[in-house]
Amino acid sequence: MVGDRIVLTIPAEDGFRDVAQLVLAGVASRLNLTYESLDDLGTALATLLERCEGDGELTIELALGADTITALIGPFPGDGVLNELERRGQGVGLRRVLETVVDSFGALTRENGQWVELQKHVRTEKA
Repeated sequence: MVGDRIVLTIPAEDGFRDVAQLVLAGVASRLNLTYESLDDLGTALATLLERCEGDGELTIELALGADTITALIGPFPGDGVLNELERRGQGVGLRRVLETVVDSFGALTRENGQWVELQKHVRTEKA
């Protein structure tokens, strides 16, 4: 599975967001990730999905490396997510959550909106 790319496109509506978490859990199971790695990735994904608006579609792309998972999530309309990622402060916002649970993150601008890229170095359980 290493080197694979998984792309999931779902309606941005709240009721479909659990599908993204199920796909992530399935990938984690296939890769034999530790619970901590899965929990961190799930927290990052859930925090980003909370910022989705009801109309349109949302795409989650997972790229699987030997010891990393890279996720690209979007599009997010407007500059709201970008502004949250740039905002430094004392509160628990998007930036603080991502700083805690992933190794790196950043915003990308594409013609259809803002995208967020996450990278997490993952540990696997010994079989």
